[in-house]
Amino acid sequence: MFYRFLLAASAAVFLPFSLGAQEAGEAADICPRIQASTVFVDDKTGSRKRGSADRISETHKTAERQGWDFKDLEIYIEDGDLQGFFITYTRPHPCNAGQAPSTP
Repeated sequence: MFYRFLLAASAAVFLPFSLGAQEAGEAADICPRIQASTVFVDDKTGSRKRGSADRISETHKTAERQGWDFKDLEIYIEDGDLQGFFITYTRPHPCNAGQAPSTP
């Protein structure tokens, strides 16, 4: 379910661009060069057997299987406590690759 959000978030980012181009009467074949998606990996404090590094590694492996490349990682701290991590992934947009994106 988490990775369906990943794909839905990407679609939500680029859908307005494609709709705007069609409304403006521009060519319908305009396609973004890349897709980008940012996911949040929660830090479940108090868990010693399954730490944040394991969850981040699992997220990386799943994203890689779907054709995403790691771009950036930002730490989210609130009130001095680690809350989690925002991880950004990119990949060529499917209209440039000539194929639809993979689904989990």
